[in-house]
Amino acid sequence: MFAIFWAAALVVGCTTVKESQPPRTATEQLILSHAMIDAARQIQADAVAGKKVKLDLTYLKTVDVEFAHGELRDRLLQLGAELVEDAATAEIIVEARSGGLGIDDSRTMLGIPSIPLPIPGVGLFKTPELPVIDYKKQHGKAELSITGIEVATGKHVFSVGPVLGNAVHSDFRIIGLPLYRNRKYLDR
Repeated sequence: MFAIFWAAALVVGCTTVKESQPPRTATEQLILSHAMIDAARQIQADAVAGKKVKLDLTYLKTVDVEFAHGELRDRLLQLGAELVEDAATAEIIVEARSGGLGIDDSRTMLGIPSIPLPIPGVGLFKTPELPVIDYKKQHGKAELSITGIEVATGKHVFSVGPVLGNAVHSDFRIIGLPLYRNRKYLDR
């Protein structure tokens, strides 16, 4: 008996894990940012090539506006624009706007759902769900449009969009075993 006590005392251990809980999950942030990347890559505006361009985000009201700003700057640079900070030195002002940026969640489950059971004096107890087939999908969508305005005259130079960017995150399981996972947006 004494040997069992010492053996148990030797194998007892402890683990400490530091957890941080940001307001949004990393998966949510990645889905949204990759939908924005996909939308920005679709922008074609030859009129900015070789021109001094000021990017105006006054009409871009969306979550992650800083990331969208960076992606739009990057895309304009790829298209040959020379970005300037001062509108007075610009030849073209590019106004950006977003029709939406968000995630549509869907889930299809075949099996026994979680059942809430009221327990007097304790509250509500939920039984665990037992899915036979379980499909979860998060579809991130970002819609962008840009308009180019000539600084000297205030005239329209070009319009692009709306362009729709997508990022899909999905899982398909049968009896808890993962059969399919879509994370292609991470492979770019």
